[in-house]
Amino acid sequence: MKQPNAGRKRNLAVVDPKHPEQNKNKEALIEENKKLNELDEKPPAHLPKYAKQLWKELAPELNKVGMVTSLDSTNFELFCMQYQEHRDAVNAIKKYGSVYEDSNGNLKKNPAVNVADTATKNLRSLGMILGIDYNSRSQNANTESDNNIDINEAMKTFGG
Repeated sequence: MKQPNAGRKRNLAVVDPKHPEQNKNKEALIEENKKLNELDEKPPAHLPKYAKQLWKELAPELNKVGMVTSLDSTNFELFCMQYQEHRDAVNAIKKYGSVYEDSNGNLKKNPAVNVADTATKNLRSLGMILGIDYNSRSQNANTESDNNIDINEAMKTFGG
């Protein structure tokens, strides 16, 4: 007999009282993560300006939470690069506007609008993977209540 939702990833945020093994699995994952190396707080040298700034700001906070390790560095690098793309696109929109007039007098959408939109979606997706979104932080609050990341405050630091 197939288990319900057998094809879905396990959600550590949901601990059903009927299934105490869910909390046991969550605790086991947290213990296993403690054995892994922390995320390096020094950003890779090849990252551009805003990506490096975000790395320096968030890496220590993510290490405090303990759910992100050196194994997640690629996803974290992608997150920081998407933030850089978003910032670059927003700056281009500020400079040139969200629409422009072509040589025939027709209004066209600035391509930076699409870049900003795509980067925003990617930031949300990667943020969920890394545990930067509210739901991921609240799932950690059950076991490590004083180690939450205030992403809104961190993003304000970078003008986001």
